[in-house]
Amino acid sequence: MTGLWRVAVVCFVLSPCVLSVSSLAASSQSKPLAVEVQVEGERLVGQQSPTVGINAFLGVPFAEPPVGPLRWQAPVDYRGRGEVRRADRFAPACMQSPRILEWYRGMAERFGSSRSVFEDLDTSEDCLYLNVWAPAALPAKPLPVMVFVHGGSNRSGWSFEPNYHGHRLAAEGVVVVSIAYRLGVFGFFSHPDLVAQPVAANFGLWDQLAALRWIQRNIARFGGDPQRVTVFGESAGAGNIAMLMVAPQARGLLHRAILQSGGDFAWPGLRSLSAERARGLQLAAAVDAAAPPDLAALRALDARRLLQIAEEVFRDHYHAPVQDGVLVTQSIERQLAQGNVPLGSLLIGTNSNEYYAPVAPQAANETFERTLASAEVLNSPEVRFELSKDSDVANGIGRLQTAESMLCPAQLLASATARARIPTWMYWFSRVRDGATAAQLRAYHGAELPYVFGTHDAWLPTSDIDWQLSRTMMRTWVNFAATGSPEGEGLPHWPQFRSTGPTNVLEWSTRPSVIDTPEPRLCEIYRSRLAASASQ
Repeated sequence: MTGLWRVAVVCFVLSPCVLSVSSLAASSQSKPLAVEVQVEGERLVGQQSPTVGINAFLGVPFAEPPVGPLRWQAPVDYRGRGEVRRADRFAPACMQSPRILEWYRGMAERFGSSRSVFEDLDTSEDCLYLNVWAPAALPAKPLPVMVFVHGGSNRSGWSFEPNYHGHRLAAEGVVVVSIAYRLGVFGFFSHPDLVAQPVAANFGLWDQLAALRWIQRNIARFGGDPQRVTVFGESAGAGNIAMLMVAPQARGLLHRAILQSGGDFAWPGLRSLSAERARGLQLAAAVDAAAPPDLAALRALDARRLLQIAEEVFRDHYHAPVQDGVLVTQSIERQLAQGNVPLGSLLIGTNSNEYYAPVAPQAANETFERTLASAEVLNSPEVRFELSKDSDVANGIGRLQTAESMLCPAQLLASATARARIPTWMYWFSRVRDGATAAQLRAYHGAELPYVFGTHDAWLPTSDIDWQLSRTMMRTWVNFAATGSPEGEGLPHWPQFRSTGPTNVLEWSTRPSVIDTPEPRLCEIYRSRLAASASQ
């Protein structure tokens, strides 16, 4: 049967918005039914998602294309052109190397699938778009909003990676938004010629603020509550959120935060704007050593050539936010100590084996010593002694890397927010899927993401235990977004994190349970070494 049908929902005169949702289809069996929402003078034409009752609006612009003279400028808020815009497909990802794409292909291959399950990634410098998953019918009361910021070391990753599709999470009673932001040299960069600009660095962070402003202006039209915005992210995405959740510019834009396997870029110290500007000169010299181009010439450089040069010059550079004096003025801990920050409550955690990988027995001890020496904080004889108790050297290496890069910084940040009287909860994700391959990888970096979104890839071994854990995690994350607390009827007991003394975290394993904070000795060493360094 073919036909045309339309459902219109019109707000009453006293309502703060007017929402028009339409559904059009040439055939209910041939393609998803289209849906429409009026946003800022444009008619967005989205589609029904794979989850019944949830609509998807994909590739929606929130800022003007940051190209030409807008490269390395603050994002300019997008304003509608009064046209019909297709919002049924994802926009290109921001400029990046295929690093994350190849990681996904490698993971699929390890689990017995084909690398071709992941198609080539379309990238562009014109990439400031977001995606919305929302109920097909207006809810009786506005729903909490969950905004996802992807990871990827701030140099790769994209808002629509397979595990970030928000239709199943939205079905739990939220509006889900995933956002893009400029990466690598396009988003985390500066140059001496930028000194006169109001925004001279951290462009990727400013992009995230621009997306949050768009959400404040428009999310009510999708059934979302702009007064209950929870920003959640993983890895570098979580680190970016940590910077924003104390920034005055984010006041009124975010209310709660969930940081997954990432946290504070300021442990043990923020990079300076002068160092970032020096990188600008380094890039110019790499373009032409004899006659380094100025900023205007760098802006005119082809984006793909710029990416190629930057990937070579800054191969080992981590693109973290820098202390620009405007958006990032001091460490998160100091800002929390001063109080008056935008954050209302925090949920934070790490995985048990963020960087575990099997090591050949003959190379294990040598690898351990090299890992210990390269650690920025946990590089002391005390750490060697503590980990020497572990008969599995590979496990000791993984413990060291997880504690140094994720767990101990997250504990410090949780302690700082708790001291600032911000309700804080901490988790430890340790679920390992069934099978030999999963046993080798353990609870790796990013392993929790399919559980949070309910998006378990077909090539991942997913049992009834995994699905049940996933449903509980989704309901818990949504309850936090709705109420500011992860605890609720039918949800696990989860005690708040305390700033001092012994405290507890919630372990997400075969089933959730309360445990003592992991790695107390390693994180005690971490805290004491940071304190000693700060006093010098």
